[in-house]
Amino acid sequence: MKKKARHTLVDQLIGRQVGLLAVLLLVVGISQYLILRAVLLSSTAHTLRTEVSLLAPIIHHSLAASGIAGFRNIAHLLVSRLRAPEVEVVITNALGHVVASSATLHAKIPPLYNTPYFIWNHRVVVDAPIGNNTFYPSGYVWLLSSIRPIHNILQRDGELYVFLALLSLLIAGWLGSLSVRQTLYPLQQIRQSTQRIASGEFGHVTRIDNAPLELQDLSGAIDRMSESIQGLFAQEKALSQQMRRFVADASHELRTPLTAITGFLDLMSNGELSPEETERGLSAIRVQGQRMGRLVNQLLTLSRMDSAPSTHLALTPVRLDQWVRELAPEIRTLTNPRTIHIAADPVSASIDPDRLTEVLVNLLDNIRHYTPPDAEVAITIAQQDQRAILQVVDTGPGISEEDLPHIFDRFYRGDRARTSQSGGSGLGLSIVRSLIEAQEGSIRVESVHPHGCRFIVTLPAITP
Repeated sequence: MKKKARHTLVDQLIGRQVGLLAVLLLVVGISQYLILRAVLLSSTAHTLRTEVSLLAPIIHHSLAASGIAGFRNIAHLLVSRLRAPEVEVVITNALGHVVASSATLHAKIPPLYNTPYFIWNHRVVVDAPIGNNTFYPSGYVWLLSSIRPIHNILQRDGELYVFLALLSLLIAGWLGSLSVRQTLYPLQQIRQSTQRIASGEFGHVTRIDNAPLELQDLSGAIDRMSESIQGLFAQEKALSQQMRRFVADASHELRTPLTAITGFLDLMSNGELSPEETERGLSAIRVQGQRMGRLVNQLLTLSRMDSAPSTHLALTPVRLDQWVRELAPEIRTLTNPRTIHIAADPVSASIDPDRLTEVLVNLLDNIRHYTPPDAEVAITIAQQDQRAILQVVDTGPGISEEDLPHIFDRFYRGDRARTSQSGGSGLGLSIVRSLIEAQEGSIRVESVHPHGCRFIVTLPAITP
């Protein structure tokens, strides 16, 4: 099957432009032809009507003075004088018998019409009765003019119009091609940009100035799409790297307790441990198992928050000041022996109290691991505009400037900025951020002068 030829947009626009102009010229040409033909016929008929209006009274007076015999002689004389190369005369009596006529008509009699003029045998014809009696005239006279000169004029005018129309179409096509190509030049730029984007050059943008509004909007939309694709690929790359790092870190975190467990089990199975060492080994296995359990639970929590965070929340209006006072005993237990200060204004927010409790427990557990026993901890709740602010402040060693941007990254531990050697899994603060963002809130951390750090949790407040 033969493949259908494809035409460019420029060719289609130029073709349609020339086609519309051709239709317009055709309509104008036909209208001009009909109007000019009507004008020429009317002008010729007017000239003939003027001559007939002068000729009819003369024939009538001659007929009244000379009778029928004189009428015939006068009729022949008038025909011979009025006849011209393109004008003919027919005169009849009242009975319709030809009295005088041009030789080329061969005694034919034109019909009688009650119109200013009519076309008969390729001639423009006007007629008039002879005599003053309208119903019983003495005779009739016709003047006929050939329409050949009119046709010649119309033909020459048509040929000239066709020549000028074709010339106009050629000029319009040439100028239209230049105009369309200049107008669509921005579209060509957009096409080149999309080809570069399709080839993998994501983030490429097209700067178009002095272009039609529609093309500027199209260029802007493509630029935004290119930047969005670049952002998505960068995000996908970052997520891929984060996932690889996450898997590597998770494998490392799980391998350490597994190595300890398998090592103790191998020693026990070979009987190389004393009863006291076996007891210590079983205790170590229990501790490492609990550590693995906590790590697995944290990984499951992060996985649920990543997949569908809203499905794992039960948001409800809660008075945060009452909520934190109910948790006061548990808070003091987690921070013991550190001094704890709690100050809460009456603030309400739409939260999941269990998840927010998990957030607070993680923050306090972070303080318990990384601050000395003589540190102080302050928990404050207040409202600022339409936001509920929960702050957890400690007077520990603080967080170094290079660690602050990564403190919420998974498996990240800024041990160099802390004094404790315990070392957690590095998932606690990641879970905190996921839980807060799932409740349409945000969390940030900042250093406190001269030492310590402040975690600031922001949640949408509601009217009690």
